[in-house]
Amino acid sequence: MEHWDYYISGIWKTKKGGAEYITDVFLHSTAEGFGKGVKTGKDEVVDLLKSGAKITTITWNYHLIQWRYGALVEYEDIDGETRLHTVPGAATFDDLESSIQMQYIMADVPVSSE
Repeated sequence: MEHWDYYISGIWKTKKGGAEYITDVFLHSTAEGFGKGVKTGKDEVVDLLKSGAKITTITWNYHLIQWRYGALVEYEDIDGETRLHTVPGAATFDDLESSIQMQYIMADVPVSSE
């Protein structure tokens, strides 16, 4: 079985110049089993990849009630911008762009009860 250092289960995106870009990911460490996800900046993920970390997408399979490993995450520089992506040929289901878009389900500020 493949050994992974980190999993990505969600992404945050922003629009810039008519295109969408991943700014942050929901990153899970495997250091002590499957760890809780932490919002992690794209540049920090790129640094992990440059240092040799193996990162894959991961999704919850509701039918089997278990996590499903996806595709290997890579990076590349395009027009002076570093971008995260999954390996070419990855199934749409496994693609980083198909991950949960966290900006729609998580608020950046706490909800007030007042």
